[in-house]
Amino acid sequence: MNRLALLLLVLLIGCGPDPIPDPQPADLISPSNLDTCTTASRINDFESQVRFQWTAPLHSDSYELVIQNSITGKLQSISTLLLTESVVLPSGAPYQWYIVSKSILTEMKGKSLVWQFYLEGSPEESHFPFPAILLEPSNQEEITLNESNTYNLNWEGNDLDGDIKTYTLYIGTSENELITREEELTNSESTQVLNSNTLYFWQVESIDGEGNRSFSEIYQFQTL
Repeated sequence: MNRLALLLLVLLIGCGPDPIPDPQPADLISPSNLDTCTTASRINDFESQVRFQWTAPLHSDSYELVIQNSITGKLQSISTLLLTESVVLPSGAPYQWYIVSKSILTEMKGKSLVWQFYLEGSPEESHFPFPAILLEPSNQEEITLNESNTYNLNWEGNDLDGDIKTYTLYIGTSENELITREEELTNSESTQVLNSNTLYFWQVESIDGEGNRSFSEIYQFQTL
């Protein structure tokens, strides 16, 4: 191959197509985070229609709205080309929701933040606590234990009535076999003795003054 042909080949390779950008996460608008869903339309004593709204992120042409009942764990997924969807949901329960951004040009996806809201039911009923938000360690984090082989786990609890009474901390080496590590915690943190070089899973249960309960997501972390 002569020098001219080699130069042309290099130029052709260098002028290939631009990389396809990944869909960006959407910004959520409503229902607002950690609030009652005041914009919901009441259908009857048991159901309300909730309007979900979000912004149009870059490099996205379709969306998946994911809604989860925080008490039953039931997931509902809706595919749409729009930036708003109205969904009928059972009243009197906390929910969490997020948006997955998609593009026909790539298999990559963008995921928004996860927001929580409470869909009011009977005016006399107390609110279930929102599922605790696990803060530290974060999901799939690698952590270093201190000299006494302990680590301080912490989380954030929220309840519209402001009456979270206690937390229960669950930890295990299998997602399906979590063990109660500590009960009746009044603070949103706990220092635990852990083994090094171990994969752990953890979860927090929130309990309010009326005995209503909710469970956080299950996170995993690796000790070094």
